[in-house]
Order: sequence, then C-alpha cells, then structure tokens
Amino acid sequence: MEQIAVDQASLTARTFEVVRRAIITGELAPGTLHSVVGIAAQLGVSRTPVREALLQLATHGVVRFERSRGVRILQMTTRDIEEIYSLRFLLEVPSVYRAATMMGDAQMALVSEALEKMRQAGEAGDERLFQEEDVKFHQLILESAGNERVTQSVATTRAQMSARGLSTTQTRTLSDIWRVHERILDNIRARDNQGAAQAMHDHLLETTRLLLTQSTGDPRTGADFEPPTLPTFPHREDRP
Repeated sequence: MEQIAVDQASLTARTFEVVRRAIITGELAPGTLHSVVGIAAQLGVSRTPVREALLQLATHGVVRFERSRGVRILQMTTRDIEEIYSLRFLLEVPSVYRAATMMGDAQMALVSEALEKMRQAGEAGDERLFQEEDVKFHQLILESAGNERVTQSVATTRAQMSARGLSTTQTRTLSDIWRVHERILDNIRARDNQGAAQAMHDHLLETTRLLLTQSTGDPRTGADFEPPTLPTFPHREDRP
C-alpha cells in the first residue's frame, strides 16, 4: 500500500480511502488477518487514524475486529449483495412513487442538474464524479419523498456499497447507467408515479443481477435473484 503524507487535511479520511482501496483490489485479501500496528507501519502513519478507519470499515461489514488477534478482511458474499439491494428495493421504489407527486420545481432542478453532471462525467470517463452525482441523484429523490429516516437508511446502504467497491462498470458503460437514470427522471417529470416506480425497480433489479453475476462468475446467480415483493401502488385516479 502507498504511504500517506502526514500533512493531509484529513488523515483519517485519507487512511480510510487507501485501506478501502487495498481491500477492493485484493492487496488486503479476503480472509487475511492484520494488525493495526502493521498497517500503520505500511502506511507511515500512527495507529490512531488506522484504527479509526478500520472501525468505519467494520460498521460497513468490510472487516471484523477479533479479540487479541487483529483485524480480519471479510469476504463479500452473494448474501451481502442480496441483503443490501433488497433493502434498497423496499425503500427506494415506494419513495420514487411518492416523489413523482411531491417533488417541487426547485428539487426537480437539482435532480436534473445531478443527472446532467452524470452525463458530463460519463462522457469524460470520470467514474468517481459519476458515482458522486449518482448518489446525489438518488438522495434528492428520497428527500423529495419526505421521509428523513428512509433517506438516512439508504445513505447507510450506499456507504456499505462504496466501502465494498460494488460497481457494475465492469459490465456496462457509464452511458448505459446514465440512460437508466434518465428514464427515472423522465417519469418523475411526467408525474407518472407508476412509471417512476417501475423505472426504479428495473434499475435496481438490473444492478443487483449484474453484481451477483460478477461476484460468482455464473450468470445463473444473477438471473435467479428475485426482489422482495412490494405492495401494489394505487393509480392516482384510484386514490380517494
């Protein structure tokens, strides 16, 4: 792992990112055991930022502290992916259904801006910026639905995804991903609750199946995944 300069504005944040990247790339391999002292020596920093970074990773289920032994790097499992995305299905599909009606003009402008920045980042091949705007796009929709706890819960799952390096860019382009988000926003703009919910459902389902396939190398793993059953949403004209 690369050594970290001590004059960084946020040493813990930088340490977190370097350790996270080492886990994603396999430099810190799944199943291996490490000491805080050993990692700190490799990075050229004190134990405090390393321990704080590892504690953050532990909250995301990426590492586990083992008493008197050290820190173990955990294996990403298909169950992890299924659990994370099942929660997103349960929270984000109903939220975008509500947002299609409740989103105001100012919020719509912000979501549109995030989508446009995703497009620009995709054209520039800037995956980091693309992901940041992707997170913002989803967060703004959740905020428009008006449930702060749901917004916070999804933010936690997104942090878990980021910490684990979950991404479908191995098997689809940034432009492909952008078009899926464009479909979601087009339905919101049209105030089409059902269409927006279906577009979000399809987006999450495709992403989950791709990640499961990437994780196992077996297309059947992704194809067999079925999302949790959601309640039927009434059409606007059917509501009292």
